Amino acid sequence: MNGRPGAVILSIAKDLSAWFHRLRFTFVLVPLMLIPLVVLAQIPQEEEDSAAIQDSLYRDSLNTTARFLKEQQQVNVRVPTFPLVGVEGPRPALTRIVFNRDSIEWGHAATVGDLLLQVPGVYLWRGGYIGRPELVDYHGRGNASAEYYLDGMPYVSMGVDSLAVDPALFSISFLDRIEVERGPGQIKVYLFTRRHDRLAPRSRIAIARGDANFARYEASLERRFASGIGFGLGADYLSSPTVAVRSSNYSNTQLWAQGSYIPSPHFGLQYQLIRSAPNRRPFVISDAGVDDTIGPRYKVTRTDAQIRLSLSGGSRAAEGLGTRADLFYSRSAWDGAGLDQQDNQIGGYLTVRTPTFTLGGSAFHRTRWTPLDTRGNIGWNPIPPFTMSAELVHQRHFGGRNSDYADLAAGLQLARGLAITGTARLGKLVAAPAILTDSTQDVRDFQGALAWSRARLGFQVSYARTSEFTPFAYADFPRIIGFATAPETEWITASVRLAPLQWITLESWYSDPRGTTPDGVPPTHSLSAATIRSKFLRQFPSGIFDLKLRLSVESWGRGTIGLDSLGTSVTLKGATFFRSLIQIQLDRFTIYWDRGNLSATKLTYVPGFRIPGYGSNFGVRWEFLN
Repeated sequence: MNGRPGAVILSIAKDLSAWFHRLRFTFVLVPLMLIPLVVLAQIPQEEEDSAAIQDSLYRDSLNTTARFLKEQQQVNVRVPTFPLVGVEGPRPALTRIVFNRDSIEWGHAATVGDLLLQVPGVYLWRGGYIGRPELVDYHGRGNASAEYYLDGMPYVSMGVDSLAVDPALFSISFLDRIEVERGPGQIKVYLFTRRHDRLAPRSRIAIARGDANFARYEASLERRFASGIGFGLGADYLSSPTVAVRSSNYSNTQLWAQGSYIPSPHFGLQYQLIRSAPNRRPFVISDAGVDDTIGPRYKVTRTDAQIRLSLSGGSRAAEGLGTRADLFYSRSAWDGAGLDQQDNQIGGYLTVRTPTFTLGGSAFHRTRWTPLDTRGNIGWNPIPPFTMSAELVHQRHFGGRNSDYADLAAGLQLARGLAITGTARLGKLVAAPAILTDSTQDVRDFQGALAWSRARLGFQVSYARTSEFTPFAYADFPRIIGFATAPETEWITASVRLAPLQWITLESWYSDPRGTTPDGVPPTHSLSAATIRSKFLRQFPSGIFDLKLRLSVESWGRGTIGLDSLGTSVTLKGATFFRSLIQIQLDRFTIYWDRGNLSATKLTYVPGFRIPGYGSNFGVRWEFLN
């Protein structure tokens, strides 16, 4: 952090003042909407408090110790929550990566894109520092590389780029769990917002500062009552500066509000609102003394509102078993950058689940681009070593176009940590439903994976073959107007984890296409990390202390990023980036220091979009129960 302590404190105060000035109406209106629910839930407690106050007239003081112990007991009292939807098992091994809240907090990630980089084979189109675009390219599929779901609802890209979702725009502080389903040619990313399951209220604050007045402020409050009523409120403000270029400032104020009524595992009703206001200034570089804008500017507001009704039957509904119906209505709106778009969705899931079998289906109607999206899925684990799953998809798009394909997977999980899995994607799909001239393309993608995992050592190697495909580029990078058609490509991906000591972990993944490398992804791409994590149990036997030191390195070879306006291939130079993390936790208080591009290289993920040398931010997080 630069500057004298007094200047830093004054800067934080100014940022907080501006932040709360922006949020004053939202934080006034949302709590006012929730007051009736909270009052109804609190009537018995208020009567008890009133009696205690009257009794205090005859005593010198209340028994504060007894009251504290009574409140502390609520930490261990669980209340029902909504089940996760869209990710029901059983699933074959090696097909899914899960980031829980601990993985998110300790995952060396400032954005959802940072977490997705831990998925072998993912290449991020980084458009600069934190908050700039981070589009996912996987197996050379461009805009068709990833699908996103937010609490079970398809999250559709809107605005300046209605082709691909930018994961950098999600607030990582609002998320409780992320599941990534890997298949040949595509990943599916399931994002789940916070699910508080205790009677004790939970609150969280976080403050971070960094180079060139980088600032991030986060706050959240969650409360559940025995009656089933609950609410959650959260805010995230990020200001990311211009570093190493003429212009690239970014800021975003994000709000999350949730109200729910879940009296039992058999019934639940929830309303949720997420509002994001990204403000990306143009990305301007100086080329031979002349300013050149290579990244567009936009100041917009995106609002996602969702209502969910969940009905479950059977005696084991609390375990997620039995029959369940989940009905949804959502409205997404984009306003800014010369566009005013809305997309309404209505539909739901019907699921029947036992410990070894799942049968489900979903159907959604959307008012933009894809009026019908239907899916049927099955998961079966007839005997312990063998598991299979299948999903059939039919989508009807505007313009008389259809996407019809099947995702298939089967695997054996043998003794001593050995697993073998095969996956396939067969059918036809439309890469860009928002472009009416885009036609269907055949896909025949296959993948086989072998893995072995023990406490000290683990490895995984996979072979994939993806069919010929023509994806679309990203609007956030206007100099790259498209990709050459990717030929049928074979992919070799490997990962290894070594833990020579309990507190030291070495891990690495490597991905490389055999033969011609498709546009958009570099060859010989790898990510490696060395991590020291220890609780120092001899000095802190209670486990209250936790330390993490991590050094990672990402590297790739020379490739082609795409085509320019003249149809000429644009070269992506080989590069290596280092990043470090120091993180210490004491009970529920966490302090961290994250620093990127330690070699201060001028090479880039996308030509022209410089990554700041030694860019760092320092922050604290504090979470409370009661």
